[in-house]
Amino acid sequence: MRKHTFATALPTRLAALAALGLLITACGNEPTEVNAPAPDQTAPDETAEVELVIERSLSEEDALTPEEGFEEGEWTLTCAPAGGDHPDPEAACAEIADVGTEPFTLDTSDSMCTMQIGGPEVVRVTGHVNGTDIDTEFNKRDGCEIERFEEVHTVLNP
Repeated sequence: MRKHTFATALPTRLAALAALGLLITACGNEPTEVNAPAPDQTAPDETAEVELVIERSLSEEDALTPEEGFEEGEWTLTCAPAGGDHPDPEAACAEIADVGTEPFTLDTSDSMCTMQIGGPEVVRVTGHVNGTDIDTEFNKRDGCEIERFEEVHTVLNP
């Protein structure tokens, strides 16, 4: 009678597990139609539709000084073509093309952030970017919000 030791049984078991993994992975991954074209994987359009209202204000924190050049007021920004009364619409549109909608839709309320205040700047942004409705506030009340503000700095404070 032949004895199976751990050393001889292990490779057989590993081979069986690998085959089972391939079988499971392959199930359900077949195209629905033979020679079906791949889904469209084109890059996002850099001239995608952007229409924003940017309302800039200062919080009630008297002890904080806003960064140089920050002024209260309202601007509009459109892209494709770049326009509106934003001071630098071309640069703002290029920044939005680079970062997409994430800074405008990111919710940091449940994030662990550094406890720091970067300034009294508050910017409310409404409108839409690439088909996504935008209604958000940018501020500098903690580390996460400061980072989010900096991601679209050219849009908020060129």
